[in-house]
Amino acid sequence: MVLKLSENIELTDDLIFRILDHFRRFKTDYAKSVGRDIEMNKRIVCEILKKLYKEGYLEKRPSGMLKRKEAKLKKRVTTEPHHTYYQLSEKGKKYLEALSEKLKNK
Repeated sequence: MVLKLSENIELTDDLIFRILDHFRRFKTDYAKSVGRDIEMNKRIVCEILKKLYKEGYLEKRPSGMLKRKEAKLKKRVTTEPHHTYYQLSEKGKKYLEALSEKLKNK
């Protein structure tokens, strides 16, 4: 799958895998933190996350207190979220498994 973004960045299988794998490892996160992990601009990552959300691979985390066990990169035990937090949906988990197999067999 290759999707075009406004910044002429192609959303390739490899990039999608890196982003979805981030959520598999860290459970719940927001654009700036994902951008730091995959070394990409926060604004671009935010656009990618919105696109993956619209496709159903990510879901928004309900508002309310966020515990460190839900977002492994958080420094405090609990915090009030000030960002849009995303997490993997079931569709995203299945697609991540399929991408993992596809990229492994390349």
